[in-house]
Amino acid sequence: MKMKMFNRMTVVLAFCLCGGATIGAQPNIVLILADDQGWNGLSIPMDPKVPESASDYYQTPNLARMAEDGMRFSQGYAAAPVCSPSRHSIQFGMSPAKTRVTCNKPNYIQLCDPKQALPNLIKQADGQYATAHFGKWHVSIDPGECGYDESDGPTDNKEGNSKNIDDPKCTFEVTDRAVAFMKKQAESNQPFFVQVSYYADHLPFRPSLEMKEKYKALPPGERHSDSVFAGMNEDLDRGVGRLLDSIDQLGISDNTYIVYTADNGFAESNSKLHGIAKRKAWPLSYSKGYVREGGIRVPFIVRGPGIKAGVCSDAPVVGYDLMPTFLEWINPEFKLPEVTEGGSLVPVLQHAGEGRVKRKNDFLVFHYPMGEWPSLSSMIVGDYKLMKIWARDRVELYNLRDDISESKDISTAYPEKAEQMDEVMMKYLDSINAMPPTQKDLEIDRMGELMMKCKTLKGKKSAAGKGKKKE
Repeated sequence: MKMKMFNRMTVVLAFCLCGGATIGAQPNIVLILADDQGWNGLSIPMDPKVPESASDYYQTPNLARMAEDGMRFSQGYAAAPVCSPSRHSIQFGMSPAKTRVTCNKPNYIQLCDPKQALPNLIKQADGQYATAHFGKWHVSIDPGECGYDESDGPTDNKEGNSKNIDDPKCTFEVTDRAVAFMKKQAESNQPFFVQVSYYADHLPFRPSLEMKEKYKALPPGERHSDSVFAGMNEDLDRGVGRLLDSIDQLGISDNTYIVYTADNGFAESNSKLHGIAKRKAWPLSYSKGYVREGGIRVPFIVRGPGIKAGVCSDAPVVGYDLMPTFLEWINPEFKLPEVTEGGSLVPVLQHAGEGRVKRKNDFLVFHYPMGEWPSLSSMIVGDYKLMKIWARDRVELYNLRDDISESKDISTAYPEKAEQMDEVMMKYLDSINAMPPTQKDLEIDRMGELMMKCKTLKGKKSAAGKGKKKE
């Protein structure tokens, strides 16, 4: 009898180790993507050494909680300064330059094979996974074709505006669908990947009635003072809080990785569609639409098993690193597609934020050759950042360690460094068949510069005239 009982226990144990426990052991992954949220859009600093990397007005207690429980990346980047290119990069693990999706209305897409999209690769790595996408999609291929079992379909910005005064950006609607999906998978003991892509903080800025009233009563900050944006931003934070609470309530927090980031930097305001949010993004320069720091450096937080809490890493990370990271969490032996450019964050996450992400290239390139903003490209290598202004056929060089605001062009002091970096970037863009700026885009940029100079000159003359009258 004892021998039979021993044999049965042995069979049960073997089943758990080899099969039954595998499902429970596989991690769940939740990717939360904010829209147009700048680096200093949270109430907790993205870099503790830079106090201005936190807002002096916006309140985001849930994201602060997530950051304190996980790891922040002070140099976290969106792959592009606008929405659609960044979102393609997350799904395909490549830079926008390589996918040729460099603006919100791309015409010459390459290498975006839906069979090699993130959710399809997850299923190839482990067929047990259920996958879902809720919220804003803004990718040129249908989410179902990319491998999502559930989704809201090929949504864009327009689906994110509701007449519900308590949920005008559909934040809680999207959250509820994500929570229902997670609950269903947890109850069936099935591992899952879900991407929750909020419509906030995209224009038009629309807060819930509760948040609208709250921020009207609060004193504004010196850098941040828009109560409408602040209310919408905290609604977004409340959505994240519901996700975090649901993960805890479902009892899966010990086996769930959560990643939070944004698709690009701040937009300015409801009244200025393509304005530069200089004051809002400070100490970073420029904002959405520009490959300067204000357009591409964004919040980047990771929480989950084995990740040391309360750590801030200075390792540069980018949106197209997510695909390799998720696949390593799921199946470390899985072979990535040859076209993949991103690298896994896992070694950095496992070593308390120390070390660097290993990619095919030792640089990051941000390429915006055409669209509604000026044609610019930039490259980051170590502490240095090269900025190419296509319309002027010139480059600028910055040391981000000493000059995060990109205010001191050192290209004349280090001409060889600038020339060498420009040569590397141009060879890279040529090697991947990247789209160059069109002649029309360059002419528009030059005209725009001329108009700005005339506007500045007119302003100076007006100020001088007022000064003479006073005398």
